[in-house]
Amino acid sequence: MSYPLISIIIPAYNNAEYLGDAVRSVLNQTYSKFELILVNDASPDNTDEVVKRFGDPRIKYIVHDVNRGLSAARNTGIRNSAGDYIALLDGDDYYHTDKLKAHVEFFEQHPDVDITYNPRFELNHSSKTIRELWRPPASVNLHDLIFGFPFGPSDMIIKREAVLQVNMFDEYYVYVGEDLDFNCRLALAGYKFASVDRALNYRRYHSGRSINDIRYFVNCTLRALKSTFSDSRCPQKINALENQAVAAHYILWSAIAFMQNDTELGQEYCRAAVNLNPAFLSGQPNQLLDTLISYSIVDENLDHEELLHRAISQLPSELRWMADQTDWAIGRGSLWRFVRAVMWEREEDARIHYKRAFSRKATIDKDFLRQLSAQIDSYGIEFGERAAHRVIELLIPRLEKLGNAADVRWLVSHYLVNFAFRSYKAGEYASVQKAISRAVANNPSYLFNRGVIKIYISSLLSQAY
Repeated sequence: MSYPLISIIIPAYNNAEYLGDAVRSVLNQTYSKFELILVNDASPDNTDEVVKRFGDPRIKYIVHDVNRGLSAARNTGIRNSAGDYIALLDGDDYYHTDKLKAHVEFFEQHPDVDITYNPRFELNHSSKTIRELWRPPASVNLHDLIFGFPFGPSDMIIKREAVLQVNMFDEYYVYVGEDLDFNCRLALAGYKFASVDRALNYRRYHSGRSINDIRYFVNCTLRALKSTFSDSRCPQKINALENQAVAAHYILWSAIAFMQNDTELGQEYCRAAVNLNPAFLSGQPNQLLDTLISYSIVDENLDHEELLHRAISQLPSELRWMADQTDWAIGRGSLWRFVRAVMWEREEDARIHYKRAFSRKATIDKDFLRQLSAQIDSYGIEFGERAAHRVIELLIPRLEKLGNAADVRWLVSHYLVNFAFRSYKAGEYASVQKAISRAVANNPSYLFNRGVIKIYISSLLSQAY
């Protein structure tokens, strides 16, 4: 195994309270061949004092005379780096101790990959408890990038040559839009993205923070998208998705505007999204309502019921019919908060949220079950089958009261089949047979699933020989 130098770039501006955790998480890495470049972007807080406490020769400390913005701070770090790989870390996030080691090993095993990223833990407002485990796709391409943010800057490590080839970060983007623009340019240049499938960093959520200039954020996002779609290297099949991609971002920002009581802006973006993609109003729940629910439960310190009432009451007049679904949306939000609390072992929170879900007559449907199954799969990948089984066993009795036994059996069987396929890929054939047998017991229709039967028979034959 080779031991390339990794340069970690931390831009610092008004996050001295958390900066020490970020720095310590780098200095405590199990992979030792790195340099840490910390760029103070003329921060008015006590960043200097925090950095001086460490006195570590592996830290290169650079101070901007004036505030130049996030992109410029990252570029300063890159220009002053010597690493074969560039790792990004925001000053209020922090790494798992194996972050660098895991990525270096992955690059070694996959020399065709240029950019790696990993799952992460999203922390609650307390920064001590986990809100959720975010697991991005195993690989992403330009299609994934234009629709949102499958991974964040702190998740990434990039080959130096790729960073320089696309001319680093565009300094037009002072503090928003830079990652969307940067990643799309990497994809347009033909660089390959892949996931190191292990949660290797932690991102804090800061409760109560609001965005002062939403329109500026949206305009930066739209500029990055326009730049991507107008690039001659952008494939025709991606260009055909421009309206859908722009609409997806409008929907997200309309939800944020409504949550912040910016009615006029929220309605403007909501109407723009629906005009570009009327399909947002199809389905139950439709994508607009689903987005409002998702944003209402981001901050565990706030009451999602109040946020949903606030947001739905501000919808454009032609969408006020959605007010009839307010109780349903509140119940669904309570249900998701209950699931999170069970998964992350917050028993009292689980009791409170389940009681609220039950009182709102929250319902179990296939959309919810599919999303829940994916979350349990992700949990099992990270912590093992026993941990995932614990979560399922805790959820089953309460979910049965909201749905029916058939729904719960579907959830269990779906998880077991996914586990069987992962086990088959890993060569753990005994686990394949056990999981499929249990899945069929819960859902006999899997007896007629050709893929399931194929891996079951193949695992039997592999063990026999």
